[in-house]
Amino acid sequence: MKELTPRQKKSLDMKKNIYEVFYRLCKEYEGKVTVKGVCREAGVSVGSFYNFFESKEAVTSAVYQYLNDEMRDYEYPLEPRERIMAAAERLMSLSIEKGLHFLKMAAVYEMDHTPTIVKSSYDGQVLFSATADIIISALEDGAEKGIFSLEHPAWYYSDMIIFMHRSQLYFWTVNNGHYDPLSAQLSYTEFILDSIKAKGRS
Repeated sequence: MKELTPRQKKSLDMKKNIYEVFYRLCKEYEGKVTVKGVCREAGVSVGSFYNFFESKEAVTSAVYQYLNDEMRDYEYPLEPRERIMAAAERLMSLSIEKGLHFLKMAAVYEMDHTPTIVKSSYDGQVLFSATADIIISALEDGAEKGIFSLEHPAWYYSDMIIFMHRSQLYFWTVNNGHYDPLSAQLSYTEFILDSIKAKGRS
C-alpha cells in the first residue's frame, strides 16, 4: 500500500476528527447537529468542512466507508465459526458505539440513497461490504474444511446475518435503546451457523 503524504495524513486525521465529533454531538444533542457546531467542536473551518463534504448528510455516507475500513482492518480469529461470530459482534458493537440518534439519521439516509433491498435469493448477493467479505470468506473456508455444509452460496447466509443485524438495530432504535441488540444478534448468528453445521460436527 502506497504511503500517504503528510498532507494526505493531515486530511485523513481531520476527516476522522469530524466523524468522531459528529457521533458525539449526535448523542449529546439527540441528532440535532449543525455544520457550524461540528466545525466549532472539531476545530476546523466551515470551508475545510465543505472541502470534504457537500453537506451534513454527506458525512453519513462517508461514515459508512470509515466503519467499513474499521471492520476490514480488525484482526479476526482464524477458525471460521469464531471469525463469523467476531465479525457479527464487532459490527454490532461499532454500530451501538455510534449512538442511537446517529443510527436513526443513518437509517433515513440509507432509505433515501440505497436502491430497494427487497430482492429474491435468486437475484444474487444484496449486501456488499467488508463485513460481507469477512463472513463469506469464513463460510467458504469452513465449507472446505468440512465445518459447514452449504446448500446455498456463501453470500446467501452472509446476507441473512447482515439483514438480521439491521433488524436488531431497528428494534434498538424504535425502542429508544431499551433493547439488547448485541445478545440477540449473536444468538441469531449462532442459530444460522448451527443450521449449516456439517453432519457429525460437534
